[in-house]
Amino acid sequence: MDFYRALSEHYDEIFPLKEPQKMFLHDYLKQDNISSVLDIGCGTGTSALEISQTGVRVLGVDLSDEMIEIAKRKAQERKSSSSFAIADMRDLQLIQEKFEGILCLGNTLAHVSGETELNQVLGQFWEKGTHLLLQTVNYDRILANQIIELPIIKTSQIAFYRYYTHRPDGKLDFSMKIKFPDTKQVISGVNVLFPITSSILKKALKETGWEITGLWGNYEKAPWTEESPATIAAAKRILR
Repeated sequence: MDFYRALSEHYDEIFPLKEPQKMFLHDYLKQDNISSVLDIGCGTGTSALEISQTGVRVLGVDLSDEMIEIAKRKAQERKSSSSFAIADMRDLQLIQEKFEGILCLGNTLAHVSGETELNQVLGQFWEKGTHLLLQTVNYDRILANQIIELPIIKTSQIAFYRYYTHRPDGKLDFSMKIKFPDTKQVISGVNVLFPITSSILKKALKETGWEITGLWGNYEKAPWTEESPATIAAAKRILR
């Protein structure tokens, strides 16, 4: 089985939408009275489907056709108003609509090639919406501690392994491995990630017309520190 097909099929087991994230998203949208959302890197549509229950208009996009296929199926099964489409965050020109909120969660943003492309992507977000919510791994922590492995995630069907290789060019090779205990099958994949530290993110947001309004280290809204597990940033569009 292809790695990314397997990952998409087991994605909801590996990364379930937990209660703190649900509450965070609902509070965020309610606080800024956001009624329409573009969810970039939506995966299997879990967040999009959750927030659409409150009447928010949601379009979820992802580069993976396997993920979008599953998201559409889930939307149909739940009779959700959410819509989904295949799209790359680097090229949002085919999306004609404007949105009040832009979500880019699940470490999607770290798939840019570097600072230049990061600014280009954030600039496209600026064109599409007025409020922005980002979430990545806390790369300040990853780099400072030279972390090479993340905790193993085990479900009833699989074990999911994740490793970092710190490259000389400053990027990270992110290796993933899925083990199926029943069949002993192992499949793997590798992505190249650009580690977006807090200083790089703040600089890029400022340069592309965004003003940071909140910075947290997890979905329980703990203040961000260099040892936080995540970097979650909220920003509002300003004139540039």
